[in-house]
Amino acid sequence: MMIRPRGCRVIARQHRGIIEGFTLVELLVVIAIIATLIGLLLPAVQSAREAARRTQCSNSLRQVGLATHGYASAKQYLVPAFLGNNAYISAQNNYNSWPTWAALILPYMENKTIADLWDLKRLVQAQPPAAYQSPVPMYSCPSRQPMVLSESDFATPGGITSDYAACFGTLVTPAGDTVFSAADGAIVPGIPTIDPATPNPGIEPKLVSTRHQVAVGKVLDGTSKTVMFGEKWIDPTVKRGRDSDRSVYSGNRSSVRRLMGISASSEPKEKGVYRLLLDPRAATGFSLTDVPNQIPGHNFGGPHSGITMFVFVDGHVQPVSTEAAKEVLTALVTRAGGENLESGAF
Repeated sequence: MMIRPRGCRVIARQHRGIIEGFTLVELLVVIAIIATLIGLLLPAVQSAREAARRTQCSNSLRQVGLATHGYASAKQYLVPAFLGNNAYISAQNNYNSWPTWAALILPYMENKTIADLWDLKRLVQAQPPAAYQSPVPMYSCPSRQPMVLSESDFATPGGITSDYAACFGTLVTPAGDTVFSAADGAIVPGIPTIDPATPNPGIEPKLVSTRHQVAVGKVLDGTSKTVMFGEKWIDPTVKRGRDSDRSVYSGNRSSVRRLMGISASSEPKEKGVYRLLLDPRAATGFSLTDVPNQIPGHNFGGPHSGITMFVFVDGHVQPVSTEAAKEVLTALVTRAGGENLESGAF
């Protein structure tokens, strides 16, 4: 009887009465092949997961677009980005705001439970916490970190964050433009009328009515070529819920609206400025040598490589390349700029 040297076979098996096994070299080869296969399959699995997340993101933006259409059907105007100027916010030294677009379209989404919690004639701080802290799945992109409650905001803790922002246009309106007449996007502020008996110290202001500014018919550049809402760029070096990623119900304007393209302003700080779509990995201070100014919190830019998702005024959702030229972005974000944007330009 032959005795095999110990250690020569690491796995033994019996086949037709003969004891066989794999050598250590054979086992290592098998392990190497399996590792190679995993290495080849993993990118495909990750790509499939990202494609699924991107589809979900697209569906969320589509729901935002449909709710905006519901609002427009009821009010005959597109939903305002927010109500009122910043005077009350500045006077109170906080971000206690009148309802933003995110609150105004809730009645037209499948979120009646949350919508019923809101009194849209009152400031956000006066709402029950469940109104501004309850998650709204359609306001988040699954490719991003989960939404959180904001910090250093109108309340502690604050309200939910959102991965989407209103397309305000190309410029930050001058401080003296209290009715935002220079705002050239599709989703711009509404002008409220406040009960004159309420803006006294210690008495909570109450909204009487709202003057809307943009009807669908005023989108002269074409509803299929003008953006309404898009993925906002969020600084990856800052904890979620802070700075320009505060609550979507906040009076921190950068948290609810974004800008892109060539600024139409003649103001010294805005003249000649243009804003591009930012890469998801771009950190605070990101700039290109040919970009005069990049202010963190003003730009759009999604978590998907190479693109940013937008919903257009006609309701369709489409990605825009992060390499899109500033002239193209200007044409997309302005409602009546008169640009002739060719199909496939973005």
